[in-house]
Amino acid sequence: MRAIRILAVVAALQAEPLRWAELSPPLRALLTEAGLTESAYPGWQAKHSEGSRERLASGAAEHIAYFLLQSKALITDPPLDPALEARRYLNSLPAADRSAFLAGERREAPVGEPVRRRMEAFWKTPPATERHLFLRDMAKRLGWTPEEVVLTAFRFLVRQTGKDEPDALYQARGLSADPFPASMRAVALGIKWLRAHRPAPIANILLLGPGAEFGSRFGVDDSQPVMSPQPGALLALLARRPATFDCADIRPEVVATLAKGPCRASTLDVVTQRIPGGPYDLAVATNVLVYLDDLELAAALANLSLVLRPGGCLLHNDSRFAVRLFGEAAGMPVVHFQAVQLGTRGGREQVDRIVVHCKAL
Repeated sequence: MRAIRILAVVAALQAEPLRWAELSPPLRALLTEAGLTESAYPGWQAKHSEGSRERLASGAAEHIAYFLLQSKALITDPPLDPALEARRYLNSLPAADRSAFLAGERREAPVGEPVRRRMEAFWKTPPATERHLFLRDMAKRLGWTPEEVVLTAFRFLVRQTGKDEPDALYQARGLSADPFPASMRAVALGIKWLRAHRPAPIANILLLGPGAEFGSRFGVDDSQPVMSPQPGALLALLARRPATFDCADIRPEVVATLAKGPCRASTLDVVTQRIPGGPYDLAVATNVLVYLDDLELAAALANLSLVLRPGGCLLHNDSRFAVRLFGEAAGMPVVHFQAVQLGTRGGREQVDRIVVHCKAL
């Protein structure tokens, strides 16, 4: 059994900083009006990069926790529901300590014994599956205590089911690599719309933030290899294989899963690093932009616009008003918006969006 070794991965493309001068004049004017000036821009980029490192660490902790709580191969105890265990932990705290825990302050209350047994199995038993070995390596690089790992996941899960606004929650949470397969339905509808209204061939494609199945809060399948399913799912939606198919993700572990294809993969922070490929006919970014605040969103949209050819289009699923404002300023206005029904999950109706931007010919 082989683990994916991150240090063995060499990105196919090298990214350079996204410079202020590369942003369109209308976008620079909007950013300046919002308080981000040319002189402040390098410091803002550095602050974003520091925050991204912290959010990558928190996202890694979430994946590790979801795996150790739900894996059937890790221990003979029955799997635990992450959301239920998070709520149980919160309720075990004195009422006066709950707000502090949710705000990120450390509390020394012990986790329940079923969770403790699974934590010990994850850190102390020899890995029996590729996924366990992969996530153990991730945990070693993270360097956090087992308690920090599990409580970070619990904190997000409780906040997600609480009163936090979804936009604010996702703009502050750890950077998760977990792909949501249902979101490909929105991409399929977006590509269908493009075929009907923009019949030009799609020969060169960028997939931003494909993610990979490390450990999901909705379940863990130990029988499956660690992989990134979204690139293959996107190819299946196309009439023919593209001449160029590039993938970019902020998490190196995701890039590692794509070392053998089907796309040329590189590590990239779309907010601060210039996308090195292109020009592209199509860029796809589902469940990526929602992690960015408005200023970060503006930079990311500018970056994507720079690598689209004239007439090229971007598909994503962020429905904020700022998407329209910054997309227009970056030279790729929104040309289509559509709500997408995804069915029900946990008794709740799931709705996604597809947003299409296109550059002028």
